[in-house]
Amino acid sequence: MARREKAPAERRILCTGCGGLLVVAHEAKSVSCRHCHGRVVCERMDVKDFVAVRNFRTANSMHIRKKGRVHASVWAEDLTIDGALLGDATALHAMRISRKAKVKGALRATTLVVEAGAELSGQVAIGPQYMPELKALRAPLAHEVMDRMEAQARTKGQRP
Repeated sequence: MARREKAPAERRILCTGCGGLLVVAHEAKSVSCRHCHGRVVCERMDVKDFVAVRNFRTANSMHIRKKGRVHASVWAEDLTIDGALLGDATALHAMRISRKAKVKGALRATTLVVEAGAELSGQVAIGPQYMPELKALRAPLAHEVMDRMEAQARTKGQRP
């Protein structure tokens, strides 16, 4: 019988406004950024309708469905586009554009998958070198550094 792993209680995200590193509860829907005091949406977004705003951001995944039409600058950890996007898009990790999608705007992501038949117009920058935000996300937190230093000190003290 396989052992079931427990979901982590916390996760690391970046503020969608200032890019500051935050540690939030895994089930958090939104939080206030301790750096800029702005609201950070932490829940997954499933877009099925028309959305027209200046910035449309989540510190989680976003899926623009087949009938979804977004006129905004989009920012998400992972982004899947099956519908239409008119505006710039940033995905910290992966961006997927399906065969019926229509995208017009500058794209930036770590990885990009474009299915045959998709319409794409705009500047594209793909790869970890174009995502400087990832450095902040991967950097250890102060308490993690202290824990590591204490563990090393204990290990050194136990050796003869």
